[in-house]
Amino acid sequence: MTTAAPPRPRAERPLAPGPLLDGVVGRVTMYRLVTLVLLAVAAAALVASMLGALPFPPLGLLAALAVAVVVGVGSNLLFAAIRRLRPHAESGLITGLLGFFLFLPLPTAPALGALALAIAAANLTKYLLVVRGRHLLNPVAAGAVVVLLTGLSGATWWVATPVLLPFVAVGGALVVRRAGAWDLAVPMLLIAVPGTVLQLLATDGAPADAIRTAVASYPFVFLASFMLSEPLTAPPRRWQRILISALVGVLVLLPLRVGPIGMTPEIALVLANLVAFAFGQRRRVRFVLRQREAHAGGVDDLRFESEAPLRIRPGQYVELSLPHARQDGRGVRRAFSPASAPGTEVRIVTRRAERASSFKRALATLPEGGAVAGSVVAGDFLPPRDPVAPVLWLASGVGVTPFLAMAEAEPERDAVLVWRLHAGDDPAWAEDALRGVRVLVVGPEEVPLPQGWTRLGDRLDGDALLAAVGDLPGRRGYAAGSPTWVAVARRVVKQAGLPRIRTDRFLGY
Repeated sequence: MTTAAPPRPRAERPLAPGPLLDGVVGRVTMYRLVTLVLLAVAAAALVASMLGALPFPPLGLLAALAVAVVVGVGSNLLFAAIRRLRPHAESGLITGLLGFFLFLPLPTAPALGALALAIAAANLTKYLLVVRGRHLLNPVAAGAVVVLLTGLSGATWWVATPVLLPFVAVGGALVVRRAGAWDLAVPMLLIAVPGTVLQLLATDGAPADAIRTAVASYPFVFLASFMLSEPLTAPPRRWQRILISALVGVLVLLPLRVGPIGMTPEIALVLANLVAFAFGQRRRVRFVLRQREAHAGGVDDLRFESEAPLRIRPGQYVELSLPHARQDGRGVRRAFSPASAPGTEVRIVTRRAERASSFKRALATLPEGGAVAGSVVAGDFLPPRDPVAPVLWLASGVGVTPFLAMAEAEPERDAVLVWRLHAGDDPAWAEDALRGVRVLVVGPEEVPLPQGWTRLGDRLDGDALLAAVGDLPGRRGYAAGSPTWVAVARRVVKQAGLPRIRTDRFLGY
C-alpha cells in the first residue's frame, strides 16, 4: 500500500516571524522605531522605580526625562536655526532619550545640569562635526565625553540593570533588525561580554554570577543596540563594520587611563568612530536631474548627472539628501540602489505611492536641473569577484535596480533574472538594460513581456525554477526586494538546490 505524498504548500505562502516582522517594522521609519522603543524602556523604568525595583526615585526619573526631552528637542531646533538648516525633530528627541539613559536620573541640580550639558553638546556635534554629510562622531557618545572632560560628572549608563534588560534586549533587537546592523552589534557583544566574564572570574566570582553581571549590569546590550547601530557613523562595508564593532569590544576591556580619565564605553565608541570615518565615500557629490520618465505601474525613472564620478560598485546603495518643506518624520535622506553602472550618470528608479513620504513627494516634483546631494555609499550586495561565475538574480518590483547596474557593468556575465511583477506593471522600461540577460517573469498573464522573455508562472515555484534553469545549483544566487519576497526567494531556491544566496531587503518597500 502506498501513501500519497502530502500536497506541497503554495510557494509564496506567508512566512514566519522574521519576514513578517520585517514587513511590520519596515512601515515605521527608523527614527520613529527608535523613539518608540526608547520611550517604552523609559516607561518600564518609571514603573520599576514606583515598585521599588530601581534605586532611583520616580521624581528623579520624571525630572531627568523632562530635561532630556526639552533640551534634546530645544537645542536641536536652536542649532539648526543658527546654521539655517531644517531640523529633524525626532533626531533631537532621540538624542535626549539616549542621554537620559546614560546620566544619573536624580532630582538635583548637578545631575540634571550634567545631563543637559551632555545632550546639548551631543546636538551641537551634529552641526559642527559633520564632514561630507557624515557625522564624525556618535553625537551622544561625544556629548558624554564632553561632560567627562569637564570633570563635572560622567556617564553611568544606569540603563544597564537586570530589571530593564528584557526591554532593552527586545527593543534593541527590533532596532538592529530594522537597521540591518547585526554586523555592528554582534561582534562587540561576542568580545566584550566573554571578556568581562573572564575579568569577573579573575576576582573569584562564581561563573553564573559573572555571566549574569556581564550581560545585565554592563551597558553592552544598550551600546550595541542603540549606539553602535547608528548609521551615520558606520563604515560602508560589512568587513569594516565588523572590524569597528570588534574594536569597540576590545577597547571597553582595556584598563587604559590618561591621568584621571579611564576607558569608558563612550570613549571607546568615539575612538572607533574616528577609525570608521577613514572608510567610505570621500566627498559629498551633487547630482543634477537631467531626465525624468514615468512608466506603467507607477514607476518613476530619474537620470541624474553627478559633478564627479561616484565611487560606488554595482549593487551598492547611495544615500541621497533632499531638503524640502513640510518634511515628515522620515527626514530628508533616503538610500537608493542606482540602476546604472558606476560613472557620472546615476539612474534612480522609484515607485510612486498614494501615501508617499514627503521625501518621495519632493523627489517626484524635482524639476529638471534641480539637484540632490549624495553622501554615504555602502553595501555588500556585490557581484562575484570571479568575472565568469554564472549568477541567478531574483527581484521583486523596483528591487531589480541593483541587477540593472550589474548587467550594465558586466554585460558578458552569464546571468538569469527571475523578476516578480504584478498586474499593471509593464517591464519594458528595463528592457534595454537587460539585453544579454535571460529574464524569467513571475506574475499574472496580463503582464506584457518583451520579446525573448519567458513567463515562469504566477508564483515562484522550486520545481518550475529548476526546470527552467537546469544549472541553477551551480550559480551564485542574489535576491532583492521586499522582506517577504527575499524570504520566499531564499526558501524556493534552497528547495531547488541552491542553499545560499546573498540578499538585499528593501525595507519600507
